[in-house]
Amino acid sequence: REEEGDVYALNGDELVDVDFGRLLAAHRSNDALATITVAQPKSQFGLVDVDDDGVVHGFREGGQVSYWVNCGNYVLSADAIARFPDKGDHESTTFPELAAERKLRAFRHVGLWLTVNTPKELRTAQQHVEAHPEWLEA
Repeated sequence: REEEGDVYALNGDELVDVDFGRLLAAHRSNDALATITVAQPKSQFGLVDVDDDGVVHGFREGGQVSYWVNCGNYVLSADAIARFPDKGDHESTTFPELAAERKLRAFRHVGLWLTVNTPKELRTAQQHVEAHPEWLEA
């Protein structure tokens, strides 16, 4: 593959502080046709500490979940892009095919990731940007 053909693709409803230079370097350091950024999201649910008898002993924040999820930031080679469907979702077609061929890699992101899928999440993202105006600086 030609590295000059690599492109970034980003979901438009996410705020992330991914180190895109490291993402690209990770992509180019292996034989992957595509590299997806994965993160461990914060649980939206609080935890209830309950014993076997049903006695509640306390509550705590959910913290980070233990699994990795796609956070919508990619580096794609020209070969990967050529395999994207004309219609449909690349996440349910092309990416599983590349994974089966061992041509899909993950870049683990542990920084900020705010999804903007609900009015509440939009308010949270807006508050973050207002508190960090450097996000809007070029």
